Amino acid sequence: MSSSDVDGQIIVNVIQVPMCQLTNSPPNTPIIGVIGERVVLPCHVVADNIPEVFSVQWIFHEASRKITASRYDGKNKKEKQDERYQGRTEFFHSKFKAGNMSLHLKNVRSSDRGLYTCVVSFNDTYHDVLVEVELQVAAKGGVPSIFLRSHMKQGIGLPCHTAGWFPKPEVIWLDGQGQVRKELSTTKMTMTPAGLYSVVTSMSLQPGSDMEVSCRIVNSLLNTRSESRVLISGG
Repeated sequence: MSSSDVDGQIIVNVIQVPMCQLTNSPPNTPIIGVIGERVVLPCHVVADNIPEVFSVQWIFHEASRKITASRYDGKNKKEKQDERYQGRTEFFHSKFKAGNMSLHLKNVRSSDRGLYTCVVSFNDTYHDVLVEVELQVAAKGGVPSIFLRSHMKQGIGLPCHTAGWFPKPEVIWLDGQGQVRKELSTTKMTMTPAGLYSVVTSMSLQPGSDMEVSCRIVNSLLNTRSESRVLISGG
């Protein structure tokens, strides 16, 4: 609002600021992205009208620093990404007028997980609008392979191997009735250069026990699992 004095009269110039609010996913509801696939980080502005010139920033919070994952500058209508997001992000330009400021993230990586902030600036007409989105990432690995080691005095060695999981999965050994086996097992998980987990687990099948064995790998984040089953003959 501004005012001026003309011939003793005060003229007041009023700038109409339309109502603006932010809508997004419910609080504390993380977005889950599958590694190697695409995910949308939601950010929606509801307003009477969206001005022609505005800017959108998606900021990734990494430890003690902030990285501008992607930015759209309405003045020159160009996008700019941080080096680690180069070629992997894009905005929905055709939906800007509808208030859709979401970010399309392609080829999701394990390093992408964390907290993101959407900052929308409408020159001096609007104040900045912010929303926080937590991105969790996951991957379902391959079908586990069970190998039969030679018979040992203490039992039959059964190693099971699978790779391509994220985050660390749960390993479960089962019997023929689908019950968790009582035998002790050992599990080792290592991270591959691609940022995924490789799993090697093994157990010893005791003589006289149930000879039907399953090696189940569970990703609780994706609510999915992969399993292999073997039946060892008594001979």
